Amino acid sequence: MSKIKTWMPVYIGDYLADTMRLSTLQHGAYFLLMMEYWRQGPLPDDMDELSAIARADRKVWDKSIWPTLKRFFSKGEDGLLHQKRMDIELGIASEKSSKRSAAANARWSKDECKTDANAYANASGLDMQNGNKQACKPHCTCASCASASPSPSHNSLTLRSRESGELSPSTPPAKPDPRGHRLPADWSPTDADRAFALDLGLNPTDVAPQFADFWHAKAGAGGRKVDWPATWRSWCRREADGRKTGLTLPNNTLPTKPQSRHERVTEAWAGVPDMEGI
Repeated sequence: MSKIKTWMPVYIGDYLADTMRLSTLQHGAYFLLMMEYWRQGPLPDDMDELSAIARADRKVWDKSIWPTLKRFFSKGEDGLLHQKRMDIELGIASEKSSKRSAAANARWSKDECKTDANAYANASGLDMQNGNKQACKPHCTCASCASASPSPSHNSLTLRSRESGELSPSTPPAKPDPRGHRLPADWSPTDADRAFALDLGLNPTDVAPQFADFWHAKAGAGGRKVDWPATWRSWCRREADGRKTGLTLPNNTLPTKPQSRHERVTEAWAGVPDMEGI
């Protein structure tokens, strides 16, 4: 079993906020469904299987459990029952696992390359001072082999690239524009962006269109950002803070400065006509 399947993140505050009206029986059934979802993925749209997963009698399931729990799920195009937050968390866990696996493979490959290079040098009596370096193994990319003479295929690839006017493999990538760039027209929040909004108690499906409309309409240099994920996080924090304080922040603007006492008095008497002797 994959390591990401051996544990399941539970955000207690979010869970309790969504399930405050569940009974003890419904809590138990829902949590068993979530554990099955984490291990096997989206659930089958079959009441017999669901009641079996929840360890519940079918009559009790139909009458007292599923009518309440079904609001947490939606049927996808694949015919299975999906839970939005669980899909996001599974995606994040899978991405982290892939990155750790790639990093571990890179470390193992580097260590193996060094071992093979040392064994080859000892066996063949390679003289490192004569400049006749060879790769420790085919297609090796370690630092030691990078300084060796390039293979004919590498030379021919570089020559063809220069003749055709294309960039050679050694051409460094273009530097990012320090002025930033505008929000892409087809922008949508990533899984990490959605997870950040959910952690703040926001619905990313509702917040994302407001975010996109505002920044697509923003003219001039103010509409260019170097780090759009950071801009999204700032937007979500302001939105969450505004909801906590009861202030709505249209178009992501800050609330206006409170009026002074003199301004409030002037505004209150603005429509009262002047009276003689006063």
